[in-house]
Amino acid sequence: MKKMMIIGMIAGFGTLATMMLGCASTRVKEVCGAEFLKHAQQTDLMGSFAWTSYIGSTHDRAYLEYGHPAFIGNGMQVTVFWTPLSELPSNVVAQITNGVRPWTNAMDRIGQPAQPGYRSP
Repeated sequence: MKKMMIIGMIAGFGTLATMMLGCASTRVKEVCGAEFLKHAQQTDLMGSFAWTSYIGSTHDRAYLEYGHPAFIGNGMQVTVFWTPLSELPSNVVAQITNGVRPWTNAMDRIGQPAQPGYRSP
């Protein structure tokens, strides 16, 4: 009987640890409008280590996704940043509410034709 209790406790702790580690790889974080805009300026940068993407909005919030490789273990660490639309500039809110993406994601440009190169005068 005692052996069964110990096995049950070990299984319970193992399940709890697995669930905690699975949830630890994604965070959702509220930020102020100014910080959100600072992160949003990074959406068009292509990088091999980290990325930031505009992922959409609801009737009162805007969302960005930021990801980078996990520092411990394998996989990715992802943070979803959100801010109330009321904290963003009115021109950005107007674009969002009209269905226009205010920021370009670097990943959206993959497969697009290359822009002509710079020519010196």
